[in-house]
Amino acid sequence: MKYASLSATILAAAMLTACNDGPAENAGEDVDDAVEEVTGENTDTFEEAGENVDEATDDDPGRQ
Repeated sequence: MKYASLSATILAAAMLTACNDGPAENAGEDVDDAVEEVTGENTDTFEEAGENVDEATDDDPGRQ
């Protein structure tokens, strides 16, 4: 429950922040940072997943 609240807060903050990267990549990066703080493990799992989501939605010709 503790991690879910932390993740939800970080994801919400990331969605409100405008950056050069896509919103999903930024959210993933923030989640990775939070996981690293809690567990001490340095992974880019969520950032990479967010990057893939951003790329997939950028390539969607029906999206405007």
